[in-house]
Amino acid sequence: MHTPATKRISQLVRILSTIRGFIDLNQLKNYNTGSPGTMTRVIVDRNAGFCAGVRRAIRGTKQMLSAKLDSADGRRVVSYGQLVHNREVTDDLSGRGLEDLESPQDARPGDEVVVRTHGISPQEERMLRSNRVEVTDFTCPRVKRVHRQIREKREAGYEIVIVGDPDHPEVKAHLGHAGETGTILSAAREARRVPKGRKIAVFAQTTITPDFFQEVVSALERRGLEMSVVDSLCPFVLKRQRWIDKYSKLADASLILGGKNSSNTLKLHALAAANGPAFHVSTANELDVEKILRYSVVALTAGASTSDQTINETLSRLQAAGALIERR
Repeated sequence: MHTPATKRISQLVRILSTIRGFIDLNQLKNYNTGSPGTMTRVIVDRNAGFCAGVRRAIRGTKQMLSAKLDSADGRRVVSYGQLVHNREVTDDLSGRGLEDLESPQDARPGDEVVVRTHGISPQEERMLRSNRVEVTDFTCPRVKRVHRQIREKREAGYEIVIVGDPDHPEVKAHLGHAGETGTILSAAREARRVPKGRKIAVFAQTTITPDFFQEVVSALERRGLEMSVVDSLCPFVLKRQRWIDKYSKLADASLILGGKNSSNTLKLHALAAANGPAFHVSTANELDVEKILRYSVVALTAGASTSDQTINETLSRLQAAGALIERR
């Protein structure tokens, strides 16, 4: 129950938050008067770039490729699906000798198969191992945790509902662990597909926004379903979603770096675009520096599979053109 005192505290918190926003805005603007020839300030998300899971996968894969060069056994190192959703990163790994595997049936006996960060289903893993390959699992630890939670809920008698993009490899992997009764919902309106009288456990694709997840959960609640909602959103992704949502409101424009097929990068761009002009580039070579420098203050962040090299090259180009770089 909300007492008058707690209501006053809530109102005060909202007021202080608004004041802090105005202060942040003034701090961002105070170096630039908006007059011709003034310097563009680029505010950089200090957490931008590889998340821990992606960094682990890329480092481990590079070590495997280096070991392959030192051996003479001729075994292939192959990735089942894109290791990460960033073309620049995967091109670099291909140049080091990593080959792509489109289907488990394409694996050859003796192959060293790298499992992508998004994970695979139990069925796919069994098919791979049946070909007498060596499997190295670089599934993100947080995604692996979701797989374990899905199995636990299924064994406890719940039917599994996954909120996310049905075409995304992470969601497909979740569905594989959910069993035959698993359901994917990609929009709140699809909640009506879940029959009443069912006991369900609801999971999220780790990279979707909290607002979208809650929208679908609310639609399920309105159907009167018995359900358990599991917090499966990635805190690392949430942190940068909150960052761009805040700073895109304070800046004149936003710049998002990352793969064009990266789910978490696309979410960052959508959040920024809702608050003003937003530009999405996958490499520094795509950057239109002149266009960016038309804005007084630019907020910059990057997806979880965007390399430090891409971020640094982008910042170097902006800095060389006269921009002031500041990390927050």
